[in-house]
Amino acid sequence: MRKLSVFALMAFFLLATADHDALYCASERTMVLAEVNGETIDETAIQDRIKAIHRYKPLIQAEGGAGSIKILDLLEEMIDEALIIQDAYRVELDRHPDFEKKLQASIKNQSVIRLRKEEVLDKIDIGEEDLLDYFKKHYEKDGSAPEGEFEKRKRRITKKLKKEKEKELSKNFVAMLRKQADIQIDKELFDLLDPEKDYAGKKSVAARVNGQPIPLDDMVHDMKRAFQKRARMFSRLKTNSEQEKMREELKQQSLDGLITYELVEQEALRRNYTKDPAFMDIITRRKEGLLINEFKEKIIYPLAIPAKKELTKYYEENIDDFRKGYEVWFREMTFQAREDAEKALKELKEGANFEYLAAQVSERWTPKGARVWVSADGFPLGIRNELNRLEVGQISDVFADGRLYKIIKLKGKRGGKPEEFSRVARRLKGIVGQQKFNIVLSDYLAKLRKESNIKINKKALKRIEEKYRTD
Repeated sequence: MRKLSVFALMAFFLLATADHDALYCASERTMVLAEVNGETIDETAIQDRIKAIHRYKPLIQAEGGAGSIKILDLLEEMIDEALIIQDAYRVELDRHPDFEKKLQASIKNQSVIRLRKEEVLDKIDIGEEDLLDYFKKHYEKDGSAPEGEFEKRKRRITKKLKKEKEKELSKNFVAMLRKQADIQIDKELFDLLDPEKDYAGKKSVAARVNGQPIPLDDMVHDMKRAFQKRARMFSRLKTNSEQEKMREELKQQSLDGLITYELVEQEALRRNYTKDPAFMDIITRRKEGLLINEFKEKIIYPLAIPAKKELTKYYEENIDDFRKGYEVWFREMTFQAREDAEKALKELKEGANFEYLAAQVSERWTPKGARVWVSADGFPLGIRNELNRLEVGQISDVFADGRLYKIIKLKGKRGGKPEEFSRVARRLKGIVGQQKFNIVLSDYLAKLRKESNIKINKKALKRIEEKYRTD
């Protein structure tokens, strides 16, 4: 019987009782918050999801309050995902050849990550003596450092030494793999390849690593990309011999990179991490994530492709959003760190005055009295997209503008002429397509919910919400 990954470690220990509100996993006494057609969502799954959210939005509090993660909303989202996964299995999306390729690629990637952890990260050992030696060598060359200087520099030194040790261990491990490997390079083909030209021969393999081919297409792709990155540097070389030397170095680096990854991948797969239950739990989660994406791509997306009349209708009803050359009057907050911007946005959503808050927290801001109308066409794409989307009086979400993070409040919009339908057709397909996709997905999920047996343990849910309020 198939099991969802978030429940995999607990599913064998579920204890059914007459009182649904007292459901627990027997092994860990973990509260079960919901059942979806017999499969459970427990406290551990909710905690894992909250941790994942915190990695991206560390300021959000999981306590069910205003501007925070609402546990019930999170649970409903996980129920929807469970329904999607179950339906994906029902229509056998997991049996499609392209899905199997994606899953195998995921197993390879996770195996490489695990190998790197075992052979590199877990072997990094930086002691206090190492830190002191580095500090004395680099910060006390001309005499004793000020008191407290070592503690001040300690974190930076640790980071630097770890990076150096990681590089050394990686280099040594790859050297060991190369020494043990059977590597055969097609030297004749290698000499023919030129980063500035296309290869038109019949050969398709650039090298073999323990019998496994390095495709010529991969070699040519990496070689050309490496050359493009260094094109400016190449153009500065004055002599033909210097240029030829650089070509050969780029070719060799590209081939070495492909050989190295093939060696590492082979070693990672040879260790057969799939026998480890913890590793397979990761793979099962990844498989379910892939299934959700596959479901949306194969089942929902084809139903959500907008017809021309839908695009035309949206264009006519929202003609002001497609004006070119219009002017805007707006205020903005600017931040170096996203977390500062997210914190400010939270305050705005809770009722803070934009101009007052901008004066307090924004790194750059325009005084309230300044009323300047400027052309929207002159702004970078990120700002222009927000200006197109906002109605007068609305506040944007946090968005990136180069290395800065911004929040905009649109104060006014005027002028401009609508662009022709043909010139914005692609943009319309994106906007209308996304809206239709959301509607189709929502309707499909509503149908699945109607046909499914879903139980929410309200007592356990209340306990979880109370737990996060007090933590």
